[in-house]
Amino acid sequence: MTRSSKQHPHEPVGADSYIYVAEVDATDIPDQLTAIPEWQPTGFYGAVMRAETLLSGLIFTLLFVFGLALAGLMFAQVLLRYVFHSPFVGIEEIALLFGVWIYFLGMAYVTRNGEHIHGGILTLVVKTPRTIQAVRMLMTVLSLIAASVFAYYAIRYAMFEIDKNRMSSYMRWPRWLWSSSLIAGFGGMVLYLVLQFINQFCVFRNPALAAKGGDQ
Repeated sequence: MTRSSKQHPHEPVGADSYIYVAEVDATDIPDQLTAIPEWQPTGFYGAVMRAETLLSGLIFTLLFVFGLALAGLMFAQVLLRYVFHSPFVGIEEIALLFGVWIYFLGMAYVTRNGEHIHGGILTLVVKTPRTIQAVRMLMTVLSLIAASVFAYYAIRYAMFEIDKNRMSSYMRWPRWLWSSSLIAGFGGMVLYLVLQFINQFCVFRNPALAAKGGDQ
């Protein structure tokens, strides 16, 4: 294969994080677009993306803090159980709380960066760049519909727990603290799929935007 790869790393992971697209011949395969445009949007779209920068920073910070807290809890539990012989069962509930928030916030963050699993079979079957882009937009819409359905039921479940005033078994904390992570995760996923579709549509309408540094 003589064609140079168009795969590229995404922040904040850097060089170790890649979006994989199968490349088997000299066909000019379009880049896999994410929620974050590599061209510079202006106007309202630009304002939205600037606000998104703050949101993504908040999500990343929460993931970092919750990860440290979870590691600290596990270490404390080991000390309590094997050193002081006095385990605290409530730590397992708190650890689960941090765990679900890490999981679902991570789901939203991975959707933002487009780093979820890709099959890659599309580019093996379809060779026309415009068709590939159209199919990818369709897949984004289908993913958006699925995520919206899950978000709807997540909200219903959280509201059910609030209405019933359910409490955790040991800490007696409100159960909605756990179930609200579902809303944050699927809500973030819906948001980033919408932004991904907008980015895909803009590039589909104006292919010149695919070049880095382009202006709308």
